[in-house]
This record gives sequence, structure tokens and C-alpha cells, in this order.
Amino acid sequence: MTGMHAPTLLLVVVIISFAWALALASVGLPRKKDLILCALAMALHGVAYVCFAQTGKAPPFVPVVLGNTAILGSLVLLVEIFLDLRAVPARRWWWAPVVVLPLAFVFLQSPSHLALRVAMASAVFGGLCVWLGWLLCRPHPALPGRGRYIALTGVLLVLLIFVLRLHGALIEQHPALSFRDASFLQSFTIMAALVGMTLLVLGVLMMSEARLAKALVLSHTNYRLLVENASEGIVVAQSGRVQFANPMLLSWLGYTADDVLGQNLLQFVHEDDRAKVLESYNLRVQGLAQGLKYPLRVFTHDRGMRWFEISGTQFEWEGRPATLNFLTDIQDRVEMESQIRALAYHDSLTQLPNRVLMRDRLKQALASHKRVPRYGALMFLDLDHFKPVNDAHGHAAGDLVLIQVAQRLMRCVRVADTVARFGGDEFVVMLSDLHEDRPTSLAQARGVADKVLRSLSEPYHLTLPQDDGSVRTVTHECGVSIGLVLFHSETGCEDRLLQRADSAMYRAKDAGRHTIVLGDPEPGDTACA
Repeated sequence: MTGMHAPTLLLVVVIISFAWALALASVGLPRKKDLILCALAMALHGVAYVCFAQTGKAPPFVPVVLGNTAILGSLVLLVEIFLDLRAVPARRWWWAPVVVLPLAFVFLQSPSHLALRVAMASAVFGGLCVWLGWLLCRPHPALPGRGRYIALTGVLLVLLIFVLRLHGALIEQHPALSFRDASFLQSFTIMAALVGMTLLVLGVLMMSEARLAKALVLSHTNYRLLVENASEGIVVAQSGRVQFANPMLLSWLGYTADDVLGQNLLQFVHEDDRAKVLESYNLRVQGLAQGLKYPLRVFTHDRGMRWFEISGTQFEWEGRPATLNFLTDIQDRVEMESQIRALAYHDSLTQLPNRVLMRDRLKQALASHKRVPRYGALMFLDLDHFKPVNDAHGHAAGDLVLIQVAQRLMRCVRVADTVARFGGDEFVVMLSDLHEDRPTSLAQARGVADKVLRSLSEPYHLTLPQDDGSVRTVTHECGVSIGLVLFHSETGCEDRLLQRADSAMYRAKDAGRHTIVLGDPEPGDTACA
């Protein structure tokens, strides 16, 4: 039976092989190793048939040695693809046949050795096909779907070719084995080799796509698990609206997904923080706010306003620009920092400003009076007869007196004024923004001082718990000695003001207590007049 025109058939094989090689290389670059190796295998298959087409035209070395070496390299590459997919460590001895067989063929180039060459090549090539078939028959997660069965079909078809060629060599049907003859068997083996290699390529492609799809599903699942179990809040904002919020954020806010999805992001943000959030959102969408992190206040459903810290990055949501934002609840941290600041600047017993904060506010008042020329007043107070309450009833009773003193002082002054505890039973009152006229300011300050004197002289009714669980009520009376000074506008004399007020207070003590003494201005001191 006559076969197809051999040169035309070989040309078709070469063209299709190189076309497959180019297509696979373009898809596989730069990271799909299996497709790159597959492209190289198809290229070697094409090279082999270029060499076989030179039979009778070029020296025997070209079709005999180079052609068979290319075919052998193509099969070894296919074996390496599937071993690599199964994560089998690389072994260099896989390539031993590519060296040994061509060396043998160097000495078997004579036409009389054709049957021997075909038998040797068919045995080696068939053995590689059996190995490929064994690798494909064993199920493995890296060889998913129908691609494995298509590749196995291609391997079996190629194996059939080498079985037929081996059979032909054994019965010495030389014409059927030569590429110069257009025999049916030769045409069939060439076409079968092309179809088998094509099926192998299709199988590898399908398995590659199946693995990619599986990896995408796994990646999506892992991403969903990561987001849903994240210990911080995650929100996707697009065009200023909430497109996604993870369960942790929803639990912090006390809302359901239906309550927040599609809503304006700013409606959950405190009005004083909205401008900052909008500005940072616009910067993030443009990719200009990487690493930006800042606190903001968020309205929750059932826990009122809470402090969060937000960071984020540019993000693409359903093909459009968006921001991926991460929120951390910092309410406890903010409250702790507030408590630390309060402890640093306030008296722990009375909750009044302490000496440090009082001095800072006095400094600010002096600077403010420089801009608006008004007088202020400073009163230094020391309780009279305070020690007896500690001696008679204990320090708990003394603490109750100090707390009531603080409360009474706060009722005697304006919100803009400052009452501070300096320590022990000493208090300082600062009256700011009195009047531009000194006599008027002095009269105003003296009026407040008189009010303080009367208020603190009223009896203190103290409820003291007893060891047996009962309570005892005691009454204590103590007055106050007050040193009063006026100040004007010059900064840098806070300590002198406090010293003069303290000195005036001691003169009040010496004058018989329960009185007010005005501190005299120092000579040439216009600021602290």
C-alpha cells in the first residue's frame, strides 16, 4: 500500500511542531515551567523531522545521529515535565540515553545497520513512553482533570509507533522503515507521531489550566478565610461607598452587612474627621498614601463613638479603582493614654489640675493678656485648722474635706478660670480676662476671693465608713487663708507670681488666718502689678 508524499508529510510535521513550540512558549513565558519544557520538546520534535528530511541528501550523521538525538531529547523533556509536576527531585541520569544512544549511532551510520538502529531506538523510545504512561496512570493532584487522559492517549499512540517500527525492524521490512520511501507504514508512523505529540501538548495545556483554576479557587478560599477570620476590621471603599466589610468590622460596629454595604463611608465617621478621611481616600486611590496611618472616630450601632486606627492601600475592586482599608479598635489605648495624661497633669484625689498644668495655664494666660490687654488674678489658698481633722478622724476624713474643698472652689469660679491643687491642703485659683482697668479687676478678684472665703468656711459634713459596716457622720470646720495678686501681660514671670501669691498667703496666716491679703507689686514690675 502506497503512503503519502514523504517530503510533503515531513514538511507538515515540521511546520506544525514549530507552530506548537511558538504557541506554548508565548503562553508559558515567563513562569510556567511545564509549558516552556513542552515548547522545547515540540521544537526538538520539529528539528528531528528536519533532520529526517535530509535522508539521502546530507551525510548519514544528520538524520541518523542528530535526528534521533532530537527525538530522544523531546521524549526525555516530556518525562521531566511529568516528573517535575509530581515533585520528583531532578536526577541528571534521566539524560543518559540522550548521550549513550547517539554515541552508538555514530558507529552505526551504514544503511546495512538500519534495522539495528530502528530496533535500538524503538526500544529506548518505547521504554521512555512506558515510563510516561506509568507516570500518567498514577493519579496525582498535580495531574488533574481530563488533560491526564488526553496526554495518556498521546503516549499510547506514540508507543504504538515504536512497537510497529520495532516489529518492522525484527522482520527486516527495510523499505517500510526508511524516510525515503512513501510506504503506508512510514506515513502512518509519521502522522501518528504528530497526533500523539499534539495530544501530549493538549494534555499538558489542559492540566496547566486545571491547576491554575484550582489554584485560583484555593487562593480565593484562603483569601476569604483570611479576611473572615482576620483580627482587624477590613473594608473596601469605592467611589466613597462601602463595597465590602469583613465580619470582625461588622461585629465591632454592631451592624449587619446589609446596613453598611452600598452606604456612604463618611456617614459612619465623626464629622470632625470626615475631611481627613476624604483626603486620605483620594490620595490612596491615586496610590499616593502608602503607609499612611491615622486615628479617627467611628459611630457604632450600640457602643457609641469609638476610636479606630485606619491604614490602607490602593486596590482594584471588580475592575475599578478602590481602596482596601484596615481598621484597628484603639478605644482602650486612647482611654489609657487619656488616663496617663490625666495622671500627669491632674491631682488623683480631687481631679483638679496639678502644679504642672497650673503653671502651663498661667503661662498661656500671660501670653493671651499680651494680645488682649486685660488683668488676671492669682489666689494662693491654704486651709486653716486642717490638721486636726486628720488627727481626730484619720486621713480618710481629711481626703473627704479636700474633695469638698475642690467642689466648692469650682462652684465659686467661672468655667474659663482654673482651680488647681498644689499639694497637701494648698490650692491655687487663677482668674483670667478680668478687666482692662486695674481697680475694676482688683474689685472683681476681691469679690471672688470673698466668695471663696465664705464657701470654704462653711462646715464640712463627712460620712465615714466603719469596720463593722456602719457609717459615722462627723462635722468639721476650717477656714482658709488667701494670698491674692494681679497680673497683666508679660510672659516669663509665672514663678514670681506664684511666689508673691504664696508670700501673701503666709502674711494672711500671720494676720490671724481666715482672711485675704493682697500681694504688693515688686518695684518696677509692671507685668505682675
